[in-house]
Amino acid sequence: MDRVINVFGFISIIRLFICAEGYDVIWNVPSEMCHKHGFNFSQVSKNGIIQNSGDSFKGNHMVILYDPGLFPAILSSGDRNGGVPQEGNLDIHLRKFANDLKKAVPSEDFNGIGVIDFEHWRPVWRENWSALDVYRQRSCEIEQKKHPRETKSVIEKQAKNRFEKAAVAFMDSSLNLARKLRPKGRWGFYAFPYCFNFTPKNNYMKCSAETKDDNDRSYWMWKTGNALFPSAYIHEKKLPMAKRAKMIEGRTTEGLRVASKKSTSLPVYVYVSMKYQDTFAFLSKGDMKSNLEVPKRAGAAGVIIWGSSQDTNSPKKCSKLNDYVDNILVPLLNGTKPDHPNSNNILDWF
Repeated sequence: MDRVINVFGFISIIRLFICAEGYDVIWNVPSEMCHKHGFNFSQVSKNGIIQNSGDSFKGNHMVILYDPGLFPAILSSGDRNGGVPQEGNLDIHLRKFANDLKKAVPSEDFNGIGVIDFEHWRPVWRENWSALDVYRQRSCEIEQKKHPRETKSVIEKQAKNRFEKAAVAFMDSSLNLARKLRPKGRWGFYAFPYCFNFTPKNNYMKCSAETKDDNDRSYWMWKTGNALFPSAYIHEKKLPMAKRAKMIEGRTTEGLRVASKKSTSLPVYVYVSMKYQDTFAFLSKGDMKSNLEVPKRAGAAGVIIWGSSQDTNSPKKCSKLNDYVDNILVPLLNGTKPDHPNSNNILDWF
């Protein structure tokens, strides 16, 4: 019998066999850029990871659309399509969105995973903080010009209502169009539902009650889409290892909570990375194991391993990625045991 130990408060089964029936590990890394350097990454699919034919970044199993269409956005080069959603033209956005999608997914029989990655603003007014606060500021400025005699509270309320109504229209219409054009695919927006756990205002595993309320109000997204893609990228310096695993668990659990609200529960695929988002170093074996195992144990449909073009744009980077796949990822997927099976030292088990 495989040995079971308690690791940082959760059960860790050493013989993982991650790529088991009912749990998908999906490759969303532009490793095709490495082919010209002599690395074909054929070991990915050979070890149970779902990989597009020919290792294409956009293919038959997995497609991610980066900033498709003409979503309103405030860019360094100027405003795009009105800047904020309530000033944007939905029709011209949807026309370009359709063209972008058809170009990226030419087959009408596409039955893979389709992710819409739009991150310039969030449809819930409250969640546009930090760098995204510019959208709230601009929205208030627009209302102030229209109603110069109104109080600040009235202006903000009007700005919030107009922003959220238009934001929902842009996102919901885009998701609906994707499902209409490629109805066999599993479609949703990257990173939704959000959780914001282990952040300055919520240093706990569970999402705050306020964030859960936001997600409940975003039911339109879960109703229109047919898959959820929460993000659980790890930072090396912000959290100790035990909390990193809990961060993944909290975000997966919120995705599953939201998914269960639909009459036919939605599949939840958790976005993970092989690199820390702050230091850009490759994940330790323990953290990569958490990436794979925690969502599986929580009940997710799978994980999507994401990588940037910055990870595959030189022979040296391709070589390092190839080594990581061979020496860390593949052994974890196949299930490995520690050198000393009787050891209780946590380091021996990773």
